[in-house]
Amino acid sequence: MTEGRSEDENGNAGFSLVAVLVFMLIVSAIVVPFAVTAKTRLMMANNEIEQERLSLLAEGLANVVSSELADGSATEKLPPDFTPASCRSGEFIFDVRIQDHSGLIDLNAADARLLSLGFASLGFDRPASEELAQAAIQFRGNTNAFAAPAETVTSVGPAQNKMAPFESVSELQEFSALASTPLHDLDDVFTVFSKRGTLGLDHAPSPLRTVLAGASGSGASTTQEAGEAPAYSVEVTARRDGSGIAGQAGFIVEKFPASAAGFRRLSRTPAAEITDLAATTSSRDCDALFGTAAAQILRG
Repeated sequence: MTEGRSEDENGNAGFSLVAVLVFMLIVSAIVVPFAVTAKTRLMMANNEIEQERLSLLAEGLANVVSSELADGSATEKLPPDFTPASCRSGEFIFDVRIQDHSGLIDLNAADARLLSLGFASLGFDRPASEELAQAAIQFRGNTNAFAAPAETVTSVGPAQNKMAPFESVSELQEFSALASTPLHDLDDVFTVFSKRGTLGLDHAPSPLRTVLAGASGSGASTTQEAGEAPAYSVEVTARRDGSGIAGQAGFIVEKFPASAAGFRRLSRTPAAEITDLAATTSSRDCDALFGTAAAQILRG
């Protein structure tokens, strides 16, 4: 009798243990995904906050560089041809690029020869570059209502010509042949702020300068001296050492004495592809790039 009762109790205890284990497995199967999801969301939120902080830092430094461009001191320490420069302050690394727009090709003022060389610097062969140049000229058209009608659209151009000046370099992406070209690459060659039909070789970006040097006998409208800059592109990337997160800020600015800062923004520039510029460019003291006051804030 006693032995039978003991066997029943042992059986009940075994069943209870199995039931508890099954219950714990069920609870774990429910709770663990929620815990993993919560941890993942927390990490993503922290990364977003870090990126936002770095972007704000980059924007502040872009304002510093823009102010230095307005008073002329930035061009003495930064090449105005998109050549990158970098500096380190503590655990932070900063990459800076500026571009004088007198070294870029104005979409509204350049002739077909200069436009075709710009498209060639993007990797298009000569026939395609010349066709794109003609398409750009047809796109901007002639605002004279009594002028001869524009030629029909080309296969590389947009579906319909605007018949008005380019307002932004981004309009080039309406061209079928340029739809997949990153906007940042187009901004490295073309502008709408130069208002000149010539290009200053001294301030042209390296890829464009190489193409122009190889086509020296093409009759393209270039000058050796760039003259006073009509506008500048300013780009700053901020990152924490050892982190894959980076913040970027980019603007097109012009001198504006009426402003307390001495400049005003004309537009934002598209974000560049994040690369390890600091590993491939000469690093210098942040005092030299941003000035002593800004460098002291960075060190703090």
